[in-house]
This record gives sequence, C-alpha cells and structure tokens, in this order.
Amino acid sequence: MSAYGIIKSEDRVFAGDKIRIDFRLSFLFPGTTLAAVPNYQASFNAGVSWIDVSTLKYIDYIFTTAGDKTVRLRITTSAATFDTDKTITSLSMVTQGLFSKDNDLYVFEPEIDQYLPEKWSSWNLVHLQAQEWIIDWLDESRIHQYDGTKYAVEDVMDIQQVKQLSIYKTLEFIFSGNSNMVGDLYSIKAAKYAALAKEKLSRGSLKLDFDKNDATTNGEFHDLFTGTLVRK
Repeated sequence: MSAYGIIKSEDRVFAGDKIRIDFRLSFLFPGTTLAAVPNYQASFNAGVSWIDVSTLKYIDYIFTTAGDKTVRLRITTSAATFDTDKTITSLSMVTQGLFSKDNDLYVFEPEIDQYLPEKWSSWNLVHLQAQEWIIDWLDESRIHQYDGTKYAVEDVMDIQQVKQLSIYKTLEFIFSGNSNMVGDLYSIKAAKYAALAKEKLSRGSLKLDFDKNDATTNGEFHDLFTGTLVRK
C-alpha cells in the first residue's frame, strides 16, 4: 500500500447538525506521489458521487436523516486509488429526547456560543453527554427498575424534572473542556456548575417508569435524597 487514509471525526452527530470530517492525518508512503487534483475525494453515498477535498482535506457536512452513515475517503496516487471508510451514527433529536437544549444554556451563559468549536453548529453532543451521565448516575446509585435493570432515557416520565440538572452538567462539561489549568476562569465556572448539579441531585425527585408500563399516572416518584421509591 502506498497511501493510508485516516478519517477523523466524532462517531456520532445529530441529524441537522454540522460535523467536521478531517482527512489531514492521511499520508503517503515514501516514494509515492499524488495524482493531479482531485486526489482527495469524499463520498457519502458509497462512491456514487464524489466531493473534491484536495485543498482543505476536510469537509463540514450535515446528515439530514438519522441512521448509520458511511463516509468514504478516496486518495488517488500516480499509481492507484485507495479507499478508506468510516461509519458515523446520525442521531434523531426526536428519538433521543435530550433533557436540555442550547436555548436553555443562554439563560445562564448568554455568550456560551463563543466557546463552540468550529466543527459543530450546536452543543447537542454535550447535551447528550449530560443525558448519558444522568442515566449512568441512576445506575451507579442503584436506582433501578422493578426487575433490577438500568433505566433508559424513555423511562424518565417528566423531562422537566431533569432539565435543570442536564443544563448544569452540560455547562460543567463545556467549561471543563475549555480549561487548561487549575484556577482559570473555565475551571471556576466548571466547579460552579458541578456544585449546582450536586445540589440538584441531593434535593430532587424523579418520576420514573418503575414497572415498565409506559404510564404516567402511576405516581412513581424516586426521591434522590433518600434513595427510596415512593408512590404518591
């Protein structure tokens, strides 16, 4: 092989959101030369059509539908062509049911988008990280369904009860991701939102689908402070 394609990007993105797909770490073996432009091309439909990325060697793209998507990079040398594939999962905003959204962040941090990476068009992947953290926290706290199984997103019957927590965790993750030293503004803000999230956890209650009947009228509340499921 005389060329090696490397595709760098997040493994997940939400349909309708921008994702940057980067090919710049690809390389040629010694003695190999590229063909004339276009020599770096990207395809999103299994090679039916190609987009020339020879100059930038990356592309900002939006998947309009949910599902597993295949990105193909083709490098053309003077001797042959070399294809590399990567699968990216495009998520549905409706199906995922995020607990918080960008508009919720602006109430606390109106200028939060100044920290948004160029490769993204929203903070949805961080909202997803917060959602997954909350679901994992329930599991780690041994807050389970009647049969001992882990709760899923759809088992949270009232999103308003976790919305504030999700906002705090999202902001914590954003600022901690920007911090590069202890005591800088970002670490201070991250600690602030971590403390607010901890306080929310110690004082809240959740309506969870304990018996998996998809009903919202059972009055199944979980007191996060006592760790006890009660019926009200």
